[in-house]
Amino acid sequence: MVEEKGLEATQKDLEERGIRKLPLAVNKQDIRRFEEYEKRNTMATVLMMACVTLRDEYGFGPDRMKRFVQRFNNKTECLVGNFVSWTDLQQTIEEETGLHLPLPEEFTRRD
Repeated sequence: MVEEKGLEATQKDLEERGIRKLPLAVNKQDIRRFEEYEKRNTMATVLMMACVTLRDEYGFGPDRMKRFVQRFNNKTECLVGNFVSWTDLQQTIEEETGLHLPLPEEFTRRD
């Protein structure tokens, strides 16, 4: 935007959006910390919703729930460790169940 409209127009746009107080210069370490924070929060909330659903809809008790959480965490570690990709998981589910779970385009580009 700076190149197209100039610095003054960019500053006005940021001010209108209420972004002026956000630091524009962010180092890579801060970005990585933020990404890790977001990943942990996302996985924790997805796991919580899965556990509540398994308990409410399918009657999972403590033993099955613990096994599920262990397997969920194992699968997550495989994904984080690049032993499996989002596309791999998507294809497996589709092939074995016929259920197509769409993924954001950014997920498939990283594979």
